[in-house]
Amino acid sequence: MKLVILSALLFFSLNTFAAKKKHDHREHGVHVHGSGNLAIAFDETKGKVEFKSAAEGILGFEHKPKNKNDEKVVADAIANFEKNISKMIQFDASLDCLFTKEIIGQVSEKDDEGSGEHSEWAANFTVVCAKSPIGTTLIIDFSSFKFLNDLDITVLAGSIQKSAEFKKKPVSIELK
Repeated sequence: MKLVILSALLFFSLNTFAAKKKHDHREHGVHVHGSGNLAIAFDETKGKVEFKSAAEGILGFEHKPKNKNDEKVVADAIANFEKNISKMIQFDASLDCLFTKEIIGQVSEKDDEGSGEHSEWAANFTVVCAKSPIGTTLIIDFSSFKFLNDLDITVLAGSIQKSAEFKKKPVSIELK
């Protein structure tokens, strides 16, 4: 039940929190190439991670896979997220955090003409740690994605609310 409340809090607080931080943090529109959003929310030792970007930022294209090469790019991206999420989102090793995949993949988006040529990339995980991440440092590193230039990050843990922006270099977020 707490995770349901936590997820709802995360969803509804992103825009509110981003609005309060406009002077040092910029929220991306719904579909901006090369940009994305990362939301991390914790209730004690259990958390949720939600990553979303235009598919171009992860795959290098947005259309549905048209050939074997495109299919391989999508499959490799899914495998990369599944295998390396703990390197992209690095919790302190002493927390002993375990990521569990909820969804990873390309989601077609119908545009005004109905062509579906735009798509999003979504990756959601549940995270369970042996200890609360409060008081530690979180490192965000999505630099392996050459088309992802900018990532808005929001972290909620207990009463701590942090925002940061990834711009091709790892970002450290102190959860204090």
